[in-house]
Formats: sequence, C-alpha cells, structure tokens
Amino acid sequence: MKEYKEITWITPPDVIEYTENLVSFLSRVQKEDIDGIVIMSATFHLGDIALFLSKEFPNVPILCWAVPELPYSSEGRVRLNSLVGAHLDVSNLKKIGRRDINFVYGLSKSTHFKEKFKEWLDILKINKALEKAKIGLVGGHAKTFINVDVYEPLLFKEFGIMIEHISLETVFGLAMDSNSLESVKQEIERVYDTSKISEEKKKKVANLAISLRRIMETGNFDALAIRCWPEFVFHYGISPCAAMAWNMAQGAILSCEGDILGAITMLMFKAIGCQDVYLSDISQIIEEESALLMWHCGVAPHNLWDGKSKKSLETYFAGGKGVTTDFVLKPGHVTIARVDYTEGKWTLFVTEGEAIPTDQELKGTYVRVKVKDPLKVVNTVVENGLPHHVVIGYGSFAKSLVGFSKMRGWRVIGDDLL
Repeated sequence: MKEYKEITWITPPDVIEYTENLVSFLSRVQKEDIDGIVIMSATFHLGDIALFLSKEFPNVPILCWAVPELPYSSEGRVRLNSLVGAHLDVSNLKKIGRRDINFVYGLSKSTHFKEKFKEWLDILKINKALEKAKIGLVGGHAKTFINVDVYEPLLFKEFGIMIEHISLETVFGLAMDSNSLESVKQEIERVYDTSKISEEKKKKVANLAISLRRIMETGNFDALAIRCWPEFVFHYGISPCAAMAWNMAQGAILSCEGDILGAITMLMFKAIGCQDVYLSDISQIIEEESALLMWHCGVAPHNLWDGKSKKSLETYFAGGKGVTTDFVLKPGHVTIARVDYTEGKWTLFVTEGEAIPTDQELKGTYVRVKVKDPLKVVNTVVENGLPHHVVIGYGSFAKSLVGFSKMRGWRVIGDDLL
C-alpha cells in the first residue's frame, strides 16, 4: 500500500482483535485527520470493531476489505474466512443505515483491487473537496434561469458548502494598476489572435481577469458562479467570457450564468484529478455521427484548444460587444456529468464519450462528442428536468462520480449509456 503516496496512513502497531485494543489506539489519533477508514478482514471476526468505528466516526466513509482464502489446512479447515468477516461488517453497517460503506475483495497488488481502491480514494477526495467549500455568487443567476438556482440551506446540509454573495457593482468598480494590466494584456495577446479587439476592450479583459482572480484569492473562494449577462455588457462594456476563460486556464473554477451546481460539478472533477473541464450546453444532435455538439458562447480555457483551429478573441456576442474566446476543443475521451437537485432528489447525470476532430464552422468554443446514443442522452437530461448546462471533463471519471453519488444516496442517471 506504500505506492499510494498521496495518502497519510495512520495504522495501529499490531493487529486489532478486540475493541479494547481499538480504544487504546484511537486515544493516540487526532480524529479530525481521518478522511476514510479501511477495515481489513484478516480472518473471521465478530462485528463489534466495525460497529464501534461507525459510532466513533459516523460521517467517515469505511472500506471493508476481504482477502482471498489461503490453501486449506492439513486438517481440512478454512484458514482465514476473511470474506465472511468482511461480509458481516458490511451487512451490519448497511443495516444500521450507513450508506458510505464500500467493499473490496482481493490482494492489494491485483488489478481489481487497485481499480476499486482508486475509486474509493476518489470518493474521499470529492468528499474532502466539497466539505466546507466556499463559492462566490456574483450577481445571482442569469435572468429567468431559475433552473440553475439552488436553495442554500439545502446545499449546506448536503455538502457543508457556503455561498457568499458578491454584487456586480463590486466587480465593475475594481481597477487594477497599469503595470499588472499591461502584463496580462501582453500574455493574452501572446495566446490569442486579438486583431478584432480594440485596445480598450483588451484592457477591460485584462482588468477583469485580474479582478476575478483577486476576488477568489481575497475571499478564499473555491469557485465563482457569475451572472455574466446582461449587465456586464451594458455596465462594464464587455461580457466576462474571455476573462473567465483566462482564469479557468490557470486552474480556477468559474461557471457561467450563476450556475452554482455547475461549479460544484467542476469541483468534483478537479478533486479526482481532471484538470481539463468545460461548462457546456448540449446544442445539437448530429445523428449521422452519433454525436452531440457541445457548445458555449466562448468561455472554454485555452488549454483545451485543439491545436489546429484559429484561437482568437471575438466580439460577435451581445451585439458585437463581446468579448469571448473562439476555437475548437481538442479531441479525446471525455466524461459528461451534471449534479442537480430536482424533483426532491439529489441527482447525478453521467456518461462518457469521445470528443472527435471538429471543423471550425461556428463562433464560440465547442466540439462534437460521439456518444453511445445521442438522442437518449438528450432525452435523459431534458426529461429528468436537469439544467441546460453539463460539464465536460477530459478523461474517464464516471465510475468515481457514480461511486460518490451512490454513497450519498443520490439518484444516478445516464450511466446506462456508458
């Protein structure tokens, strides 16, 4: 188990057979340091140790591990009976209402064990990332977009996440020093073709990019959800898309149109190692390619660029006031996911697909994604009342997201399309 270098192990000095030994060990442990518990069933045992741990750590996920049986003894006896011991623990814990219990069977070096253990570690990472996370909501959600709204006490109850409201006027009023502005403006000009953008607009993009970063740093926010229209264009002079995309490329999480749960979905992806995420609309079904057009007006981070299309800043949005990013996203395997609270239930939609090479025919940022059944994907999202935003994460992350959701007792949809 030493290969899992991201883990700090807190292990007892000897095998624990009785709860008295466990009490002695726990007296030397800082409970707040515990993110997950592994109970290795070395042999058959009574259920008191697992039940005691459940009582002491009611909100800490537990993994019950059974190892393969050794050759039978010369007397014809089962030597370990590990599987039955682990089965007893899981059954006991489930019967008392624990949902955050997982089971794994096998030797630590086996492929099956490594896959299951990684999924469990990802569950812990998502838990840790969301616990007490702080999100800044700039200006509320976009006009009439009540489908991306969320009841804050419910959000805190489920995740412990706090929302802090920031007025649009606060953002509009921030002005950065000329040296910082010039430095970021030059970086933007190096990354993008900015020939269609006036100097004034480029300075506004640079000023807003720095302002959003400062807000995140000074407020200690894990993500920002921003009401990006219509006020930005009319009162600040540009839309915030390019500035948001710039910060996304630096690793920040920002979501369009005040979509808090879209930001939370991106936080979940980031927690399990997905660095390339994009909040997108499902804009078109392309039946002849068994694909979906994943498009948004121009807020994808430039690290998702396909390396072939023209990568530019554009003013097409909001009657020519812009400013948005404009390029095609790179090909590769992707996970499509969305967390939502709908019909009185926390819900995860998740499936996977393949982003395929896409011609640059549109403004904005987009890519075609080949999926198993595009019409069924759309029907699943729409008919279950999910918002019109989903998150694309490059890589295969569905199993970990499903594992986390099932542990929370959420409804999972779309996984039949994997």
